[in-house]
Amino acid sequence: MAELTKSWTRYRLARADSKRASMQISGTWRLIARVFLPFAAGYYLSYLFRTINALIASHLSSDTGLGTADLGLLTSVYFLVFAAAQIPVGILLDRFGPRRVQSALLLLAAGGAGLFAVSTGFGPLLIARAMIGLGVAAALTAGLKSIILWFPRERVALLNGYMIMLGSLGAVTATAPVEYLLAWMEWRQLFEILAAATGATAILIYVVVPERGIVPSTRRATLGSVFGDRRFWRIAPLSATCVGSAVLPHIWCRVWDSRTVRIRA
Repeated sequence: MAELTKSWTRYRLARADSKRASMQISGTWRLIARVFLPFAAGYYLSYLFRTINALIASHLSSDTGLGTADLGLLTSVYFLVFAAAQIPVGILLDRFGPRRVQSALLLLAAGGAGLFAVSTGFGPLLIARAMIGLGVAAALTAGLKSIILWFPRERVALLNGYMIMLGSLGAVTATAPVEYLLAWMEWRQLFEILAAATGATAILIYVVVPERGIVPSTRRATLGSVFGDRRFWRIAPLSATCVGSAVLPHIWCRVWDSRTVRIRA
């Protein structure tokens, strides 16, 4: 009788452990669907906007009469605004959380994409491109912040890698897939679709992502506090060197490749 009781107890404990593990797995997948994937979609769009100008440059030039210098400034203003916004965006993320900041900024990016689709002159195109750059400035950092807030510490590194991988697919999309789309639709129609997709992602993040309480810091977040933090100066030079050197191939690779292909042809 005692053995039977022990066996029954072990069975109940094993069943409880199995049920608990199943609930944990189910909860993890819910978080991936409600938190990780919406922010990954925002980062994907950010990467797509970053690289798409290389594909539409010839269409822009023929449609609007822009020269090489104009196209270069049109592309670079995205990076200038994007870079200038990073520290303010970080402070906003700490104060208001990734859900509200990312959804608001993506709405701005959607407006910029819509303006880009209907613009005919250099000025409006430049403003639209700057709006897009500002609108996606939080795409990566908001995603990484959401992972920190919602997922266990031992999963952070893995999910950060997945976030960057899925976002990088945006750059892949801005190659043959976009070129295929441009074969049967105008670049303006493509940007209308991107504007709608970006707006839908902003709404998705605001509606689907649950709010997570941000513990208020005892120290007010200011630019001075950021630049005065020793940890910033330990990381910033290395990060600037790595990221800056990674940008260099994007400057000349496409020009070199197009000239090489032309010569071979």
